[in-house]
Amino acid sequence: MLSATFFGHRNFDYSPYRDRVRAVIIELIESHGVGEFLNGFRGNFDKLCAVEVFHMKARFPNIKNVLVLSYHDRQKELPQYFDESAYLLEKRVPPQYAISYTNQEMILRVDFIVSGVRYSYGGAYAARKFAEQKKKIILDIFENG
Repeated sequence: MLSATFFGHRNFDYSPYRDRVRAVIIELIESHGVGEFLNGFRGNFDKLCAVEVFHMKARFPNIKNVLVLSYHDRQKELPQYFDESAYLLEKRVPPQYAISYTNQEMILRVDFIVSGVRYSYGGAYAARKFAEQKKKIILDIFENG
């Protein structure tokens, strides 16, 4: 099953891009056969994408929305938007590296990246750069939208 993940800024207003995000998710499902979406659920972009994938389940009941945990020992109650949670790292890492290592592992595991990266700084920017280095297919919500 093909998969995708999302990277965007924690504190950016993505509400004007909701339709573009929805269109990209539909394109991933219909045109590329994506059936699994990995989401860290840490900032505004992640939350918008989680909600949009959740709503797509009515139309595409076989897709999965997976909450990716960055901290092994801090599992919270699963938010309603997700089907399951996963911890991807093979070993525990110091807390200050947990998010960046988890982001890298998500990138290595997925086929597509949905990017809401607008600024050239921060964790989302670093994740996008890593995805580019790994030659991942990146769908940018700010292009053609």
